[in-house]
Amino acid sequence: MVEVARGSTGPGGHREEALLDEVAAAMAPPRSHARFPLFDSLRAVAAIAILVVHVAIFTGGYSDTWHGRLVAHLDIGVAFFFLLSAFLLYRPFVAARRRHADRPAFSGYARRRFLRIAPGYWAVLTIAAIVPGMAGAFSGNWWVYYGLLQNYPVFTPEGTCAVDPYRCAIPPAWSLSLEVFFYALLPFFVIGMASLAKLWRGRSWLVPEIAVLALISVASLAIQSRVPITDLETVLFYSPVGRGWWFALGLGLAALSVWAQERDREPRAVALVTAHPWVPWLGALAAYLWLAWVVMDPAPSSAFPLGDLGQYRIQYVAFGVIALLVVLPATFGSHRRDPVRRLLAHPILTWLGLISYGIFLWQFPVLIALFDAGVPGWWPARQFPLVAVMTLAGTIACAAISFYALERPLMRWGKRRFGSAAPERATPEAAP
Repeated sequence: MVEVARGSTGPGGHREEALLDEVAAAMAPPRSHARFPLFDSLRAVAAIAILVVHVAIFTGGYSDTWHGRLVAHLDIGVAFFFLLSAFLLYRPFVAARRRHADRPAFSGYARRRFLRIAPGYWAVLTIAAIVPGMAGAFSGNWWVYYGLLQNYPVFTPEGTCAVDPYRCAIPPAWSLSLEVFFYALLPFFVIGMASLAKLWRGRSWLVPEIAVLALISVASLAIQSRVPITDLETVLFYSPVGRGWWFALGLGLAALSVWAQERDREPRAVALVTAHPWVPWLGALAAYLWLAWVVMDPAPSSAFPLGDLGQYRIQYVAFGVIALLVVLPATFGSHRRDPVRRLLAHPILTWLGLISYGIFLWQFPVLIALFDAGVPGWWPARQFPLVAVMTLAGTIACAAISFYALERPLMRWGKRRFGSAAPERATPEAAP
């Protein structure tokens, strides 16, 4: 779910603040949802990190050097996206349940997800098939790409897609496909956890939440510990259960934030994050350096276990832990204005977070277009920084146009057409 920073000003001063308010209104979550304005900057950083690692793959920007190893594992941005999505989408439901309020309507949830994801993706997929000429969208399998099914056994690659996956549709969409799968399953998880909560008679309602998420995480680790060969293994590998550890961290953090909000006094661990946000960030930095310099080979591998399975498992677990540590200061104490949170509240980062979906979608078409134009040959000795800067600039420009010309108008139209999402009526069992 797109959350925008309320009260922050980006490029354009008050006009940008008004824009942020408009988007916040158009994408307004249910009434039970608290605002987390600092998440936008994290989304921007994750999108740019993924862009940088894709440029590194094309230009050889990662290598067995201290800086090459740092770049090689910036695909950690995928873990951030999954964790943030799980947190922001689940929290309204668990917050409403704990307040014995009406559950946010699944119909409104579905409409907001569709309008936020599908039109933008379809537009970029179509334009990229024309310029720079990405394969797939105009093929006989066009419905597979427009339906985000290219990761699953229903898809049989043909033509360019069979020999060069980097020039096929929008390659990073494998994670978007997984996100949409998560969107579809979340209502069932919400209903299941609500039913379990009615049966639980323990002292803390958080216990069954953590227990279920622990089981999902264990199943996820088992799935990620095998190279998928059969159709069933492939479906599970590219499912929310297959990446359940990353999603579970976001779901668990959502429940934990509601639990902490209910306390008369701030729990000690939360108080530590609130008062000293640099502590989890320092832990995240140390873990990333250890992973990049000591444990992993200098090559991106979060999408698929291409190398050593033991390394892949460690990376899978560590990516989730690092993402969680970075997100904590944006979850707790976001009202404070210490250096960490001032950085996250920076208007440029906030604005980039606003258009981050476009950054994610446009980066590969822009990168391919630059290579087709021969840009890497302009400065062969410095291909990586040259292509990285030009890809980032072109992607931001395309993402901004996409946001202002398509995404924002659709948000406004959705609000006019459907109005605010009406919550479902509370069941008698959920009443106080």
